[in-house]
Amino acid sequence: MKNKYILFLSVILVIAVVGVVLYFISHQPTHQELIPQTFAQLPEKPKLIAEYHNGPRIESVAFSPADPFLIAFADEYGTIRLWNRNNTKEPIRILSHPDLYASISFSPTGELLVSAGWTLILWDVATGMKLNSLDGSSGQFAFSPDGNFLAIPKTHVRLWDIRDPDNITEVGILPYEPPEGVPNWGVRAVDFSPDGKWIVTAHNNGTVNVWDFQSKQLVKTLETSYYEMDFLKFSPDNRFLAAGGSVLYIDGNKKRWVSNGPKGYNMWELPSWQRKGEVQRGNIDNLVFSPDGKICVSANDQSFSGRGIELWAVESGAPVTFLPTQARDVSFSNDGRMLVTGGWDGIIQLWKLTPQQLEAATLSTDLVRIIYYLPKDKEPSPNITQKIDNTIREVQDFYADEMERHGFGRKTFTFETDQNGKAKIYLKKENQSKNIDLSNGVWLTIIESKFYGTYPYSIYADYYDTFGYTGSDGYLTRNNVWRDNIEGIILGKNVGVCINFLDREPVAFTLRGAFCVPYYSVDKQNSLKRFFSRVNDKMPWGKKWAKLSKCEAEWLDRSRFFNPNQPFFDKPPKMDMHVSPMNAANSRRFHFEVADEDGIHQVQLFVPVDIKNQRWRKKFHDCQALNGKEKATVIFEIADPAIETVVLRMMDMHGNIASREFIIKEKTPEPNKKP
Repeated sequence: MKNKYILFLSVILVIAVVGVVLYFISHQPTHQELIPQTFAQLPEKPKLIAEYHNGPRIESVAFSPADPFLIAFADEYGTIRLWNRNNTKEPIRILSHPDLYASISFSPTGELLVSAGWTLILWDVATGMKLNSLDGSSGQFAFSPDGNFLAIPKTHVRLWDIRDPDNITEVGILPYEPPEGVPNWGVRAVDFSPDGKWIVTAHNNGTVNVWDFQSKQLVKTLETSYYEMDFLKFSPDNRFLAAGGSVLYIDGNKKRWVSNGPKGYNMWELPSWQRKGEVQRGNIDNLVFSPDGKICVSANDQSFSGRGIELWAVESGAPVTFLPTQARDVSFSNDGRMLVTGGWDGIIQLWKLTPQQLEAATLSTDLVRIIYYLPKDKEPSPNITQKIDNTIREVQDFYADEMERHGFGRKTFTFETDQNGKAKIYLKKENQSKNIDLSNGVWLTIIESKFYGTYPYSIYADYYDTFGYTGSDGYLTRNNVWRDNIEGIILGKNVGVCINFLDREPVAFTLRGAFCVPYYSVDKQNSLKRFFSRVNDKMPWGKKWAKLSKCEAEWLDRSRFFNPNQPFFDKPPKMDMHVSPMNAANSRRFHFEVADEDGIHQVQLFVPVDIKNQRWRKKFHDCQALNGKEKATVIFEIADPAIETVVLRMMDMHGNIASREFIIKEKTPEPNKKP
């Protein structure tokens, strides 16, 4: 009996072993056919092709419209140099203007050069001879399209016939009468329409007057939100007019101008003269259009407010790219392929634009682009392009599921695709050129390395040197806000995820920061709690960390990444704060007065992560929906009495984001209540 029992168990064991063997034989991994993989080449920034070292700071630069090799610039002492762009050693000619801070411009034919300060001088370009002089200009002067007339702004705009430079005659005056109570500081800028029909003038009260050039009659007045006007430009295709200057602040019943305050421009569409939009770009010293009228370029010489030379799509106001230099003035070459810039450092720089940048004015910028980052000692993983394509589509579905769960429909982001409809994947190899252009859109970088902590230092340094740190770790850093001004959050964000986290939830979580959705904070947890929290996150029941709250889904409902092809024009928002005294529970009520003509979608409050360093990082505190109101009072209650700084972030109905940091210097009474 015992032997039969042993035999029976042996048979069972043999059957089990045979079954296991047959199972593994029948379930051998099928051979995965390798698909051919192609990668896109990353776009590069504009190329610096020449530099002219001058010394004194540069006030004005100009490309000749007739000679593609001729560049002129004026420095702060009135010295004007003409250069051949292929020779950076010696100028062709040096002219001397008698005033400081002169501005210059070529006539449309390129035969004349005008320099203007307190005195305006006409120069013969071919010989360098002074031909004539007139009373100076108070700002931007302009030639008529045929070059026969010159408009000079001052107390009024005076029009001169310059067909015979030796015998200049005055042909008209455009009178300026400021509104009652506004000082007569004169006209700041003037320009002719390319068809010669209109002449426009910009005034210090923020208005723009449109005149019929033939009759010299005022036909229209356009209003702006600016005070001191700095520039006024028609697009070369005669479709748009842009005017810009400094923002006028309203402080109670008083109006005040802030020299280092935010600046921007208004744009109108011709021939209807309907307002196209408004853009605030920080400080703008000058703005020019490309010859084809598709791109406008703003020059900013203030390092504390802006990023230097920025290129924008005229039609939508979307960012195209930027040049990493602070420059006071900028000029396009006649073919639209090059830019010359000059600023406080006294260096003239010549930049060549790439075909991608010239085409970018017509492309969408509110989508996710994907980079595959490859260490130098590795080859691309098999079928990685297909895996990335599958994952990004799953992440799309994740956000659609979350938006639907909160009642906003199956709304999600879009990503860039190739001609076959697959995810377009850019390849970046370690130590490859760092001149990569990530100036718009959201860039998701898939890093061919298992963990950040296992990077060799070379990979770590190369990644951050190339892509930079976006600050999208769930907090607002001091780099995202200005102390006294309201500023928009600029696009061009990069977030990275390691290859072993290339899955639905981890990638969805990584993209939160790129969409300006804060990550969850674990600052008050100790190391043991954080460890068990992370272990729990890896379990099947722990995937809730990637889900969206109602507040976050509501924020994304108006995000431009979830509502593509929205214009980037943005009317200026306003934010002010009042803080109530402490109550018995050491709690304070923060009253924010917010306004935005585009309509306010949602406001969010951020408070310090570290009480000792309150100006550094801010974590999410609370949000409120305003459902398109143009004005509102928003109240948040904060229990921590040690908080001295907060950040208010606001999204309008078009997905534009602005934020402002408030410093609590002293406790103020609640509005409409006596202390």
